[in-house]
Amino acid sequence: VQSAQDLINKVAATPVGETVPLAYLRDENGKLERHTTSVTIGERPSSLAPKDDDAPLTKPKEKAQPENNHVKLGVTLQEMTPQVATERKLTGVRGLYVKDIDPNGIIAEHPRSLLEGDVILRINRMPVTALEEFERIVNSLKPGDAVVLNVARYDPDSGRILQRLVQFTYQ
Repeated sequence: VQSAQDLINKVAATPVGETVPLAYLRDENGKLERHTTSVTIGERPSSLAPKDDDAPLTKPKEKAQPENNHVKLGVTLQEMTPQVATERKLTGVRGLYVKDIDPNGIIAEHPRSLLEGDVILRINRMPVTALEEFERIVNSLKPGDAVVLNVARYDPDSGRILQRLVQFTYQ
């Protein structure tokens, strides 16, 4: 890890619940000592979610209208409703329903990673049930940032709701 952003990207790409080794340096009597421990990755608290005003001050504001990065992702979402949950056999699933995938978006560059009918449960460890939450997180992304989506889908073959991770680099 070379920077704070490298660390953030590495942690964001690690599944919740996974235990990983962590090496760190500690100053002990004027000498740097290397230590190693194990940490278990947890959910990011909503109090630590990126905020719009966390954007770098040097970022130019070229447009009068802010650009919605979810458009670049190429995904059309809708908030889950009881009707959609019932129709799609997703009762109890909370998240954002994928209505459409744009063939020119970032998601389309990763075939079968996200499909119409999927439900995005979390983005970078942050639960999302409202479009505004998703937009706020996506609009805080910069090129090169890791993106991890927790996704649910009804599997007609098994009759179960399956969950998986979708990972890609934001461009």
